[in-house]
Amino acid sequence: PCTADGVFLAPGVPPTPLPPKSHNDWSPYHNNIEFATAEFAFKQHHMSNAAADTLFDLMAALLAKHNDSPPFADHKDLHQVIDTTQLGDVPWQGFSVQYTGERPENAPSWMDDEYDVWYRDPHLMAHNMLANPTYKKEIDYTPFREYDVADDTRRWKDFMSGDWAWEQAASHSYNCSNWSKFLTLVVVQNSERNLPRPCYWTRYKQPVRHDMSHSVCAHMFLTL
Repeated sequence: PCTADGVFLAPGVPPTPLPPKSHNDWSPYHNNIEFATAEFAFKQHHMSNAAADTLFDLMAALLAKHNDSPPFADHKDLHQVIDTTQLGDVPWQGFSVQYTGERPENAPSWMDDEYDVWYRDPHLMAHNMLANPTYKKEIDYTPFREYDVADDTRRWKDFMSGDWAWEQAASHSYNCSNWSKFLTLVVVQNSERNLPRPCYWTRYKQPVRHDMSHSVCAHMFLTL
């Protein structure tokens, strides 16, 4: 265990407990209805700005006779509250790309187009997930091997029980500069299902077919 600043604690010293949070604390949302509305419109249905405005206008008209108002005034109000959510405070970044390779005689139009790429820093995203106490009992922080006590049969469960994770942690432990770090596997699934069937490990570029056929796995070392 270590402090919030990364200073290792003495053996047997527990980490500083998290400040208590009320079960009714939905901040920055006023209540669970606001949170559920934001999740429904923005996350589950990817609602357009125009559609969100129409929804909130209809809710406002229905609630007016009760001297009440909808959870959000319009899509701008919705996005402003979402952007103030601390657990998702890694900023978006963007850049543009364009094809620069060889061009055939009748080049397709996509070779002339410029494309915007938007992303969040995956390193900071991984740090935020590891810092979220909600996941503290849901993450395997170290590789492990599990055996049946009856017949010593190897059991396989989740990614960190596999040989690859074990071998990576063992091989990198010989490097003293890695002693304050740990191996973190990040499996990213594409919900739109437009990745090709053979997924690729981002480091070794070897095609691997497995159950999560629309996922890509990357690994990194995070400094504690």
